[in-house]
Amino acid sequence: MDHHCNYRYLARPPAPEYGVSRAIAIGKFDGLHVAHQEILKKVVDISRERELTPCMFTFTPHPRYVLQGDEQYARLLTPPGERARIAQTLGVKETFVAHFDARFRSQPADAFFEDYLLALGVSHLVVGYDFRLGKNGANGVADLGRIADRHGVTMDIIQPIDQDGLLVSSTLTRIALAEGRPADAAHLLGRAYRIRGEVIHGAGRGRTIGFPTANLALSEPFVVPKIGVYAVYAEIDQKRYRGVMNIGVRPTVSSEGELSFEVHLIDESVDLYDKTMDVLFVHYLREEQRFSTFDALKDQLREDVRSARALLDGLTRV
Repeated sequence: MDHHCNYRYLARPPAPEYGVSRAIAIGKFDGLHVAHQEILKKVVDISRERELTPCMFTFTPHPRYVLQGDEQYARLLTPPGERARIAQTLGVKETFVAHFDARFRSQPADAFFEDYLLALGVSHLVVGYDFRLGKNGANGVADLGRIADRHGVTMDIIQPIDQDGLLVSSTLTRIALAEGRPADAAHLLGRAYRIRGEVIHGAGRGRTIGFPTANLALSEPFVVPKIGVYAVYAEIDQKRYRGVMNIGVRPTVSSEGELSFEVHLIDESVDLYDKTMDVLFVHYLREEQRFSTFDALKDQLREDVRSARALLDGLTRV
């Protein structure tokens, strides 16, 4: 997580704060896609007009994981730290992350409003049209509006956003990544999909065949795109490099079957150990495959680098 973000984890309701006035956007915000960004832009605009502090209020783990036990939601497009970092670039000053568990989900909407939002000094709320709250999601935005009204809190509701006839959603973004379509995911997100991790020591096999790779240990539970080889950008210490990434089980060199994240920087030699790396997904090059010889693997890696270089050199922005 970027520790410059003003990020607060709420394991329980916060102690009431006095003398603060906040405009708060509430939502799951997984992905912080272009529709979510409209919600945050609204909270920032209102804050500027009314001299409030623009804030985001969100949840972890993902409510669908807690409520339905859906394993794919154990991983997130934007884990909390990433969510806070992106929100900050949009002008949000503070991010509150509530722990979503059995106790949290069972509280009535009124109790949530009073124990969390009023305690944080809310003056204005911004939510998406489909936001639900209260036990079993029993209350929609009209109910939230009534509760807000009772407490003298004003509210904006942001309507759905359409991209090329498709309703923008986290679900569509997840599908695009699962199918190896990073450009479509980027269209929905308004930016390239990225993961972040620390470069750790691997077996060093890549170096022995002339293709040194950085092995990544993910810093948060990011959604993993389709297994295979990608043209990517890697960002380290605020510098951007072209690269080829392999997500997979390395069938040619390993029988362990554990998922690995390896990045080869194109035409660069940089000491990366213990550095934090962001990987931006640009294009899916091919499926992961098993090669009968190391020479065959090397030939394919050379071809991957050629393809990635041509693709990345042809781009104006990501």
